[in-house]
Order: sequence, then C-alpha cells, then structure tokens
Amino acid sequence: MNIKLKLPNISLYVFGVYCILQSLIFTFFIENMAPQFFNTTPEGLEIVVLMHYGIAPAFLIMGLTGLFATTFELQSKRKVILAFIIGYIPLFVAFNYFIESEVINAGVETFIPDFICFILGLIAYLTSSK
Repeated sequence: MNIKLKLPNISLYVFGVYCILQSLIFTFFIENMAPQFFNTTPEGLEIVVLMHYGIAPAFLIMGLTGLFATTFELQSKRKVILAFIIGYIPLFVAFNYFIESEVINAGVETFIPDFICFILGLIAYLTSSK
C-alpha cells in the first residue's frame, strides 16, 4: 500500500495517542510536575493543577476522536486532520506567550512533540487524495 494512503491513519494515530497520553499525565502527574514548570505561589500552583484537571477530559476526547477517525472514509479523515491543524494555530500563539512568560519554565524544546504532530498532520492533509 502506498505511504500516501497510510499517512492519514498514521497522523490520526499519532494525534490520538499523544492526546490520550497528555490527558493521563494531566490527570495523574500534574501535582508533581506543576512546581517544575511553573514559578508561582502555592495558590497559583493550585490553580494550575485544577486547570489541568479540567482540560484533561478535553484531551481525552480529542485523542479518542483521532483514534476512532482511523476507521472513517478518507474525506472524513482529512476533515479531522484539518481540525487538528486549525486547532494547533492558536495553540502556537499561546506557546509564544508561554515561552515569554516568567511564570512558566518552558522553552521551544517543551513543545517539540506538538510541532511534530502539526507537521505530520499538515503533510498527511496535503498529500492525501482529495
């Protein structure tokens, strides 16, 4: 089978697994990780933890959508991939804000998996048959 035909599924599996892993990390490890990534007061850390608990289900939903979409027809797969691509654009704007903030210990290297997912999705979307 041609790699162009497999690429949408590969990108959907990557999106799905990555988002599900993030949801699990947010759910089970954010309390231990927050002090390493955020320079703030104990009250600020509490807000960070609560916000991550709140966003974890959204990442789970996105991950499951990516995994379930692997069984869709090609046009529907392309639409799901496009949704991920569009969603990454404002996320990259937020990353720029995060990197410049003194409150967050994050550099460009922190977001490498997201850049990889975006590029993979872009390639899969642009090379898959219309």
